[in-house]
Amino acid sequence: MADRGPITKAVVRAWLRELIAEAHVGDRLPSERELSERWGVARMTVRHATDALISEGLLERRHGSGTYVVPQPMVRLLGLTSFSEDMRSRGMAPSSRLLAFRRTEADAATAASLHIPVGERIVNFSRLRLGDGVAMATETIWLPAILVPGLGPDDLGGSLYELLAQRYRIVPGSASVTIEPVIPDERTRKLLTIPDDQPCLRLRMVDSNAGGQVIMVADCVYRGDKYQLSAIISGAAFSPSGARRTG
Repeated sequence: MADRGPITKAVVRAWLRELIAEAHVGDRLPSERELSERWGVARMTVRHATDALISEGLLERRHGSGTYVVPQPMVRLLGLTSFSEDMRSRGMAPSSRLLAFRRTEADAATAASLHIPVGERIVNFSRLRLGDGVAMATETIWLPAILVPGLGPDDLGGSLYELLAQRYRIVPGSASVTIEPVIPDERTRKLLTIPDDQPCLRLRMVDSNAGGQVIMVADCVYRGDKYQLSAIISGAAFSPSGARRTG
């Protein structure tokens, strides 16, 4: 294995993610003893890294048998479909044009959003999303690099949620979403081919896994004349226990 710097718990978790990405659902991982010898680290370090991925729902430990890769469902968050899924449901062909891609270190604001230390490596990219070749939205994404080893520009032509689920076994368990109307800047207007006074919808999403770990921050701008956002809201929120019923 190539030199990847100091072998910390975070590095071992990243190596485990690479094993999971290359495995199939139901595959048994090498034992902790085998991995500690292969990577030259303490067995307890492997155990702690494995426990972290078990808590994320990527692995399960079977007593007396070993540690196995578990199946993950495809994602549908808070009633909001992914862009690709939404386009397909309309009978349109989704596509993307990559605008920028970089691996860098998290500044203070990004680190706070992702709940990681300042200076930790991140992946940051921007895309133009299209339906049947028509510009629909722009999106800018930030992810901790340790979650997506090997992710590169050539991987970003389709649905990010599907890619995360299929390759990295990462499925968001919850999301915080802020929506506001905006008049986008000149560059965004040109990308979306809209007039200067065309309003858009801006979404700021912070996705977390089932264990509460932030896995992604997204900042998206959708054309107000082309795209409709919908959400499923439970009526239970408006029926507190003991409230008087009428009607």
